[in-house]
This record gives sequence, structure tokens and C-alpha cells, in this order.
Amino acid sequence: MKKGIILAICCSLFACLFIWPKATLKKDPKYQYQLAVCTMFKNEAPWLAEWITFHHDVLGFEHFYLYDNDSDDNFKQVLQPFIDKGIVELIDWTRKDPEHIWPGENDTDTPWHLYQLAAYNECMKKRALGKAKWVAVIDVDEYIVPVNGVHSFYANINDAEKRRKGSIKFSWRMFGTSHIWDLAEGELLTEKMVLRAEDGNFSHNWGKCMHRPEAVNFCNIHDACKLKEPFRFRHANPDEIRIHHYWSRTEKFCMQRRNTIDPKNGKGESYNCIEDKTMAQYLPTLKKALAAYKD
Repeated sequence: MKKGIILAICCSLFACLFIWPKATLKKDPKYQYQLAVCTMFKNEAPWLAEWITFHHDVLGFEHFYLYDNDSDDNFKQVLQPFIDKGIVELIDWTRKDPEHIWPGENDTDTPWHLYQLAAYNECMKKRALGKAKWVAVIDVDEYIVPVNGVHSFYANINDAEKRRKGSIKFSWRMFGTSHIWDLAEGELLTEKMVLRAEDGNFSHNWGKCMHRPEAVNFCNIHDACKLKEPFRFRHANPDEIRIHHYWSRTEKFCMQRRNTIDPKNGKGESYNCIEDKTMAQYLPTLKKALAAYKD
């Protein structure tokens, strides 16, 4: 009797682990892309390839709407392999064009945000509408990270579609510099940056979203503050899916771009509190894909 029970349990475990298929993303033939990304960037050349490759080759995002806001680095050289493959759609979003700034707002402290608002809403209402089923609105220092494998990300999306969700919010997990001054050539941000803020850090109340373009009335920077009926919001459990926000990147980056005099103080130190190697499970796939693009 006991042997029979043990055998039944073993068979059940075997089925769970090896026979029952893990979730895959359901394809909707009405859309050219099931998953896409929208971002506005300026002078992000050193970080673009890793960010695009992770979301494309690890998570399965098929298309990237990249709005260039007057970059003067070698971003075109970095992006060309992705453009040639049809992965990246590069949009010139210069500040010289008055149509590239959101009208009716007065944000003199962070004028960058006004160009973001205009870019994001242009993407949702025109460029991605009817083409992409889901569009993640994230920055180049933000990575969508399923904690327990990519299949859990797909399962969440499939469930959201069943429940008529038009927007899914992913909470931040803020990463610090890991006390690294700079990355050597070939080193990956996602591999070297392993220290982050504690779970209770106030910044983790924030995050970014992935939207159904047809559901969005107005796309804000951190969320879609207006959704059309009958769509609703979902806030993903950060223990399942979250955004790794590499705000600090390296100590050198902090001093040069974040105007932080000493990255070991203030945010820099509070973001270097606990070790998090969730990304390690994805690094082999990421490295292999990056090498293929370089070849």
C-alpha cells in the first residue's frame, strides 16, 4: 500500500516537472507583434544592445519602438544590426520639432518628461495601434524580470487577457552600483549589478507598465491613468514579475550622468543593501544571443 502511494506521488511529481507543458504566449493572428517595447532615449549607446537582446531573445519581445531624443553618441552603429533584422524601429524625436512635446503642460523642472509623454502617446495611438497587442513602456535602464522563469511571464499575460486587463504594472526593484566603478569591455550590466535596495524601499512603490494600445486613452510615464471600457488595470505580484531598475548603473555613470558627487552616499548606498541574483538564470541565453548579433 505504501509503495503504491509513493509511486503515485512520484508519478505526479514527474508529470508536473517533465510532462505538463509550461505556459507559452498565446498568439493572436490579428496582430503583427504580440509583445513590443516603447522607449525614448538619449545617449544610451553603451546600454542598448544588452537591453534589446534581453527583452527580445530572453523574454520574446518582437519589436522595439525607439524614439531618439537628439542623441550624439554612436547609437546608430549599435542599433543597425537590430534595425536590419526588423527588430528595431528608430524614430527621430528631436526637440526641434514642436509636435514632439506634449501640449498644455508646464514642467520646467523635468522638460524631458514632456517629450516622453508625446512619444508614448504617439506610439499608443498611432504607431503600435492595431500592430502590437502589448506594448511595454520602459526606459533603457529598466528590465522586466520574471522571478521564476519566462513561462510565468507568459502565464500572467494570458490570464490578463482572459480577464480583460488593458494594463499590467510591474513594480521596481532598485539596483545600485554594486561598488563597481565601471564595466570592462564585454561585461554585462545585468551580470555585474547584483546589489539592490531592500524590499521595503519607498522607491519600490513605483514601477512601469505594459499596455494594450487599444485600451489606452492616455499613456502616462509610469502608468496609463486612463483606460477605455471595459479594460481594467492589473498590478503584478513583484515576487513573480518585477522591473529591475538599474538607475545607478556604475559609480562612474552616477558621477557623470546622475550628478551624484559620491555614489556611495544617499541613494547609492541604500540601493546596495541586499544581493539579488535573479538575473543569473537568464545570462546564458543573453550572452549567446549577444554573441550572435556581434557575428
